[in-house]
Amino acid sequence: MEDIILLGAGGHAKSVIDCIERQGKYRVVGFLDKEECGKVCYRGYEVIGDDDDLSRFYEQGVRNAFVTVGFLGRSTVRNRLYDRLKEIGYRLPNIIDPSAVVAEDAALGEGTFVGKLAMINADAKIGSMCIINSGALIEHECRVGDFSHISVGTVLCGGVAVGRSTFVGAGSTLIQGVTVGDGCIVAAGVTLRKSIGEQELAYEMSTKRTRSLK
Repeated sequence: MEDIILLGAGGHAKSVIDCIERQGKYRVVGFLDKEECGKVCYRGYEVIGDDDDLSRFYEQGVRNAFVTVGFLGRSTVRNRLYDRLKEIGYRLPNIIDPSAVVAEDAALGEGTFVGKLAMINADAKIGSMCIINSGALIEHECRVGDFSHISVGTVLCGGVAVGRSTFVGAGSTLIQGVTVGDGCIVAAGVTLRKSIGEQELAYEMSTKRTRSLK
């Protein structure tokens, strides 16, 4: 069993921990989190430093890391941590809950989380550092860009394309063939029937109204 270190000790980290334990592939060394340093965070796992300690743990032989900071409204923190981990040389495995279903010909980047009962169907392509949360359905031929977050219970119908660093809220449905640009937010519960460009917010059920996030 290989060692892994986790970056971020908030709520999302608890979901990741549970999936790691269920996978049985990695031994969690601990969390790195500046705000919680020295505390026991969850299930006996301790916060053993912050991201300034990444090089030290790598030199001690820890080669796997996973970012357990959530989207936080923007993916900026996750982007920064990813760049730092890659600079040092860490491997970023995908953490996929055993209850999730990922098609044989679906493709995932690195450092992506797939939660409980999520489904990623045939010929879907998911980027690096994505969060595909519990119960999300990614249908055939969908594309999800790097650093995007697909929330709980969301449905991406066939052929949907979601850009980079985009957040799709809980219980949303993106109708077949819709395209969502980079840096967008689709609010919870929205049924998106038309494509939107970059940095737009879709915030009504019928998506008759959008506004720019620029």
